[in-house]
Amino acid sequence: MLFFGSNCEKMCLVQFSLISLIPTLMRHLRDCADPRMDYYATHVEKPTSLKTSERASLLAYMGVPLQIFGKGSLFGPYTPLQQLDTLADQHTKSYVVGSTNQLLLQQKDRYADILVNLDDNTINIHSPSLRNALALSTADRRWIDFLTQSVHDTWDENIPSRPKDMGYAGSEEFIRLQFEEYLLSLLSASKYSRFVSSHKGDPKALLSEVEGDPAMEFGSEFMNQWSLTENYALFERTTDSHLFDVVEPRHPCAGGLTIEDVQRRLAAQVSELHLDERWRGSKEAVGKHISTGRERVAGAINTLWADIEVMREAQRKRVEEQKAAAAVAAANNPPAPDEKSAPKGEFLSPVLCQSLANTHISGPSPGISASSIFTRRCLSIIMGSMGFRKAQELAEAREQCRRANNRNPASYPDLGGRGF
Repeated sequence: MLFFGSNCEKMCLVQFSLISLIPTLMRHLRDCADPRMDYYATHVEKPTSLKTSERASLLAYMGVPLQIFGKGSLFGPYTPLQQLDTLADQHTKSYVVGSTNQLLLQQKDRYADILVNLDDNTINIHSPSLRNALALSTADRRWIDFLTQSVHDTWDENIPSRPKDMGYAGSEEFIRLQFEEYLLSLLSASKYSRFVSSHKGDPKALLSEVEGDPAMEFGSEFMNQWSLTENYALFERTTDSHLFDVVEPRHPCAGGLTIEDVQRRLAAQVSELHLDERWRGSKEAVGKHISTGRERVAGAINTLWADIEVMREAQRKRVEEQKAAAAVAAANNPPAPDEKSAPKGEFLSPVLCQSLANTHISGPSPGISASSIFTRRCLSIIMGSMGFRKAQELAEAREQCRRANNRNPASYPDLGGRGF
């Protein structure tokens, strides 16, 4: 097991806190400095007496401490690079070490089956067989959930060393006693499991209040792997075979699977997915994109309105220029007189009316050729501008002149255009 962290003090403190959860192990670290040391295993003796009123006597009778740092094992809270050869030695079977060097982190597959990264607060198990052995059973998960919930409910951020209600639950002593109870129950269940295996044909020898094999509550794979270690061999050699008569061979949170266990398991699996962290990052990214999109849309709308205003101003100027050009053109080129502005028939002199009528009806007279040409030109201009109605007025004027003079219009003297 490799602990890695940039803070050396925190890294060492976490390791000592971990091994202190095994009762009395902190006072038996004589053999932890080198894998060749084995003083404890060669000098420990099997207890022959028990005083249940004394905690030290009870722990010694139960085989505690479990000497995990014996021959072939090493404990180095802060391991220098000079000890890498010791870690890779074939006689080193297990170790718990800590380092702040990135070199060990880069070669984690070589030097660590379990990597505890204190900078990232992560635990990575690289060995598949070890991962299966360390999988929590239903009772284990129920027990650790109870313990963590007790600490969480009584945690005081201002004074972490004591519960906020100054009670016993959630305190350091409470946590240590919970691990001690768990460990003693495990040792007792292990002894009872071997006893059941050796007395399968004698049901009367079994405990009536215990059903089945209680060791399975601690995880069958873990119990099988532990039974193959030197630590288990030392435990079997230095303890009595009937430890289950002293401590009940039962898991502290034993019991069948319940709805609460399923809910707790689902909640744990969801928390392992880190959905909150992923959603937090996605939420920030979505909010950022929405804010950026809103700014872009607002900018596009503002630009569009500005372009529309420019187009409207250009169109207004163009219309004004067209109006000004039309006014100048109208001043330079006055329009031709229309039907309403043409002179009325009553303003024509009787002489001109009679001459125009005779010319239009009977043709020009031989005696007034120049006047006839002028009269025809005037008639064509008047007929073209005044239309058919004016022609009728001319005809009526001719008839009035004929009745008034009762003479031939051809006998009128030639006025030479002075009648206009």
